Amino acid sequence: MKILALTGTKRKGNSILAAKYIAKKLNAELDILNVTELKIEPCKACYACLFGQECMIDDDVNFVFSKLLEADFVLISSAIYWLDATGMMKALLDRMFMALPHMKELSRKKGAVIYFYGFEELRGWGANTYNILLRVLGIEPLAILPIHAALPGEALTEENVKKLDLLAEAIRKEERLKLDGQCPVCLSEVFRAKEGKLECTVCRSKLTDDLQVVETGDVLSYDWMVKHYGVLRGFKEKFIEQREVLARLREKYGV
Repeated sequence: MKILALTGTKRKGNSILAAKYIAKKLNAELDILNVTELKIEPCKACYACLFGQECMIDDDVNFVFSKLLEADFVLISSAIYWLDATGMMKALLDRMFMALPHMKELSRKKGAVIYFYGFEELRGWGANTYNILLRVLGIEPLAILPIHAALPGEALTEENVKKLDLLAEAIRKEERLKLDGQCPVCLSEVFRAKEGKLECTVCRSKLTDDLQVVETGDVLSYDWMVKHYGVLRGFKEKFIEQREVLARLREKYGV
C-alpha cells in the first residue's frame, strides 16, 4: 500500500509523526506532501476547469493531483489553527473544482483524517474542513480522528497511540471508524439546530439529539458532487441571460 499524507503546517511535528506511525504499523510506503512548501494560488472562479479546460494558474496544484492519483490511500494529517484547518490546506480546498476530471478514479481510493488540536474549546470546525477536502476529491473518509496534542511528540503518548492503532486497524480492514459525537452518515462533528432537530453541516442529514438518523442527507457525496458540478456549469448560461439586469443593479448603486 502507498499512503499519501497531506499536511499543512510548517512545524514538522505531530502531523508527520502520526503519518509515519500509521505507515509503519501498516508496513506501507509513505509519501508526505507538505502543502506549505508548495505554490498554491487563489482560485479565480473562472469555471474553465468545469468545462474541461486546463487551469490557467501556474502553480503546484496539478502536482498535488499527480501525487493523489499515484496513492492507494490519502491521509490528511494536519493541525487546527484558530478553530479551522490551516490556511494552505484551505487554499488547496478552494482549488478543488480541478478535481472534476479525476473524481471517478479518486473515488476508488480510501482516505482518512487525523487532526491535531491543543485546546478542547478551540477544536472548532476544522475537522469538517478536512473531511470536505477528501469528499470533494470523491474520497469517502474511513475515519475522522481527533488527537489532543499541542507539543511536538504528544501524538505518541499512550492515549494517542491507542487512537492511532484504531485507525491503522480500520485502514487495514477497510472498515469505517465512527467515533462518539460524529454524524453516522458522513462523520461530521459540527451540527446546527433546525426545526427541532439537529442538522449535519456537511451531509445535511437530520438527526435526533443523540445523533440518530431521522433523514439521511447526501450533500458532498460522490453522486451529489457530480450533479452539483452540472448545476455550476449552468451558471455560465444563467449569467449570460441575466447580465444586463445585473449590470443595471451595479449602475443603480454606483458600485
